[in-house]
Amino acid sequence: MADRTATLPAPATRKAPADSRVTLAHIMSEHDTNLYGTIHGGMVMKLIDDAAAAAAGRHADGPAVTVSVDRLTFISPVRAGDLLSVHAELERAGRTSMTVAVRVTPERWNASGPVAEVATGRLTFVAIDTDGRPRSVPALDTAVADGP
Repeated sequence: MADRTATLPAPATRKAPADSRVTLAHIMSEHDTNLYGTIHGGMVMKLIDDAAAAAAGRHADGPAVTVSVDRLTFISPVRAGDLLSVHAELERAGRTSMTVAVRVTPERWNASGPVAEVATGRLTFVAIDTDGRPRSVPALDTAVADGP
C-alpha cells in the first residue's frame, strides 16, 4: 500500500510535451487473444491506459488518475507475436487535468519492417495529492520545438 503521508514535490511551472513522452512495449501472446484469434481489445486498452497514465504522471510530477477515455479508435487487428508499442504524450494541460494523446503501433517481435498505427486514443487524467484530491499541474509549453 502506498505511503499516504509522503509529500509530493512542487510541480514545475511549465513543461514541454516531450517531458511527458512515454513508450510502452509489450510482446502480445496467444494468451492475449479473443475468440477471433486477434488480440483482445481490452488488452490493448489496458496498455493504452498504462502508457497514458505514465505520461500524465510525468507531467504532473506525481499520481494522476484516469477521468475519461475521450476517444479510442481501433484501426486494424493486432496479432499474437506482435511487439506492440504504445506511444503517449501530453497534448493539453488545464489547472488539474491533462489530456494525453496515444498511438499504438505493432511490429513482428522477430523482424523489423514498416510500422502502421493500429489504434489511437485520447484520455483525460486528473492529478491527485496524497489524500486523493485534485492538485495543480504545470502548464504545457507547446511553443517548445521538441521533435516528431
